[in-house]
Amino acid sequence: LLIVVDLASVLLFSGIVYGWAPLNDILIHEGFYHDLCPDGFEGPCEAQRTALNRAFTLATTAVSLAALPGGAFVDKCGPMVVSFVSGSLVTLGLVGISLCKVYGTTHFDVFLVSFVTLAIGGSLTMFCGYALPFLFPSKCTLLIELTSCLFDASCIIFPV
Repeated sequence: LLIVVDLASVLLFSGIVYGWAPLNDILIHEGFYHDLCPDGFEGPCEAQRTALNRAFTLATTAVSLAALPGGAFVDKCGPMVVSFVSGSLVTLGLVGISLCKVYGTTHFDVFLVSFVTLAIGGSLTMFCGYALPFLFPSKCTLLIELTSCLFDASCIIFPV
């Protein structure tokens, strides 16, 4: 059961931000950042695309910047504590994304903050996924491979 829950969490939460191409199309269709376009402008404008791409760039950069401290956090506090923190960050990120069109303003970019929070929470989820295989030495290699593959597969979560 522990293995199934761990692998499911990696699939569902770890690499969501890397499914950017289809997510970008969804966000444009939903009108995210359309307020940056000139009045009466149909379709996506350059400012809208730039704002969305900025969010992706900052989120993926945050994943890389969180790698070293995130790994140290898992080593120091253990996967149980880090799983709670990562779950909280992923939840905050997803709730923020769902509410950003309602509460976002031109002065505070809720989508950007939520997407970066989601990315950091996802990377912590992945780090916890890499800690579990060492509890099962005979299946360690297989579990590490599954964690890596499921991280890659998690990019399809938003389009689905």
